[in-house]
Amino acid sequence: MSWLSPRGTLAALLVGGAVAAGSGWAGLVLLLAFFLSSTSLTPGGGRRTATQVGANGGVAAAAALLSRMSPIWTVAFAGALAAAAADTWSTEIGGRSRSAPRLVTTRAVVPRGTSGAVTWLGTAGGAAGAAFIAAAAALLGIVDPRAAVLVAVGGIAGGFADSLLGATVQARYRCPACGAVGETRRHACGVDAELVSGRSWMTNDTVNLAATLVGAAVAALPVLIAVPVVTS
Repeated sequence: MSWLSPRGTLAALLVGGAVAAGSGWAGLVLLLAFFLSSTSLTPGGGRRTATQVGANGGVAAAAALLSRMSPIWTVAFAGALAAAAADTWSTEIGGRSRSAPRLVTTRAVVPRGTSGAVTWLGTAGGAAGAAFIAAAAALLGIVDPRAAVLVAVGGIAGGFADSLLGATVQARYRCPACGAVGETRRHACGVDAELVSGRSWMTNDTVNLAATLVGAAVAALPVLIAVPVVTS
């Protein structure tokens, strides 16, 4: 099974090209490390669309291009990828948890797959994903070990932001035919679903984009305010 739709492939090439142009081969290897590790956790590998590729990699691509201007953006680039990895790893690893997921805001037990639901296993998986990207960035010489800590923290913060937004403002729809609740406007049974909570524009892809922005900002902020962290 292909890991990308045709348009997803084009979007991935654009993201990869931007990363290579801004961060060189090391940045491209880090992007591939994120993609391959995350895809390997998804049953069947998944099939990502152009929108999904942009939501997960767009911020990183922009930061990579801007990194030619300042090393701050290099840390932001790695932080964005760490947040995307934290989100994907927590979702896929958390789905294997034997304990019921709980809503991050109220701790109420909710059905599996509910936006904003977390488990201890998924939380640990998200932290591992962020740490993996941070360690890879350090090994590739993109950031130094001290900055790698910021990257990991940014990734974890981005993963938490994803859960928080999912629990509060992400759109949720109920199918009037079968009563199922999900994240898409049109249900699998072919019926247009009704918005029951959240904002219609706050889709899962919008949440992912916001999470990578948080990851980039949290990772780069200490550098921006002159904390003595040196990038390579």
